[in-house]
Amino acid sequence: MMNVFAIPGEVFEEIKAAKATAANWVVPVLIMCLVSSVAAFVIASQPAIQQKIREQQEQQEQALEKQVKAGNKTRQQADQASEMMQKLTGPTMMKIFGVMGAIFYGVFRLFWWATALWLLGRWFLRVQFGYGKAMEVAGLAGMIGVLGTIVTLLLRVNLSNPASSPSLALLVSDFDPKKLSHMLLAAVNLFVIWQVGVLACALARLAAVPFVRAAFVTFAFWLLCQSGLIALSPVARRISGGG
Repeated sequence: MMNVFAIPGEVFEEIKAAKATAANWVVPVLIMCLVSSVAAFVIASQPAIQQKIREQQEQQEQALEKQVKAGNKTRQQADQASEMMQKLTGPTMMKIFGVMGAIFYGVFRLFWWATALWLLGRWFLRVQFGYGKAMEVAGLAGMIGVLGTIVTLLLRVNLSNPASSPSLALLVSDFDPKKLSHMLLAAVNLFVIWQVGVLACALARLAAVPFVRAAFVTFAFWLLCQSGLIALSPVARRISGGG
């Protein structure tokens, strides 16, 4: 698992030649879930971050008041929405949701990338390899995500900002997820790009194609997914009543 940081090509070449080993993806995903859960709990426990969340909640309540004055919501609907926000954003619920979300995301990301590599190989590189092998390389590449989670935790605790991450968003003094430029900066995450590059290396080894070719389809897929998430974020905010 540690060699994936320094010599990923050799690691994936060994994975390709060896028999399928479930431990190659089970152990990394368990480590990811554990580290992410601890990180989520610690972040949600920080008083400064809790204050930031309360400030965001106040902004949402102000937005609800504007909708009431504009006639888009009734007072009863606004009060119900405000009460629900207070319940969901309380310290205890934030810790519970954070831990559950971390576990779900850790497992989901493994299957997401394993499926993506498997399909990219079949559809775009015209090469077939076992789904189990895709699971193994995706799991091992996920160790970079573990390191990224630890760095993100340190940033958020030290900067007292729940939106801090090892990305270009650090250049912004007051990050605003409503601004497209800020979201684009946040998408340029050092550890995510590193992990995508390692996944491209894994795809190149499994499919026996040049790295440049595998990197092109892998990064194109990642950019497409990132674009979709950024495009959908305003829709999610409108659905949740955030403006």
